[in-house]
Amino acid sequence: MLKTNDIQINKIELASTEISAILEDSEVQPEQYAFLKGRLTTYKLYINSEYTLKSEIQYDKPSKLLSIGINIIIPDQYIPDDPNKVNEILMDPINTFQIFYDAQNEIYNRKH
Repeated sequence: MLKTNDIQINKIELASTEISAILEDSEVQPEQYAFLKGRLTTYKLYINSEYTLKSEIQYDKPSKLLSIGINIIIPDQYIPDDPNKVNEILMDPINTFQIFYDAQNEIYNRKH
């Protein structure tokens, strides 16, 4: 099960906001890691094409711990003035990633 270990939201440059998240999953088998690593490169297709995405995946084989670092830069023009909607917009890429990750695990489990 994917857990959010850390989330930071920072204003960068003059017109962008960066969301950095570290997500972890335990008890990931080596074959499952190889499958997920290949699939995670397609995540960028699920977020707004105007966002910039950088990700890093690490796997510790002895502990079976998968760690995924995600950095998403959102141009401020996509962030509403309504304070109630700001959190929703900023968290949407992370929530979308969690749904995407769960779906990839479902696909893996059906194949194995």
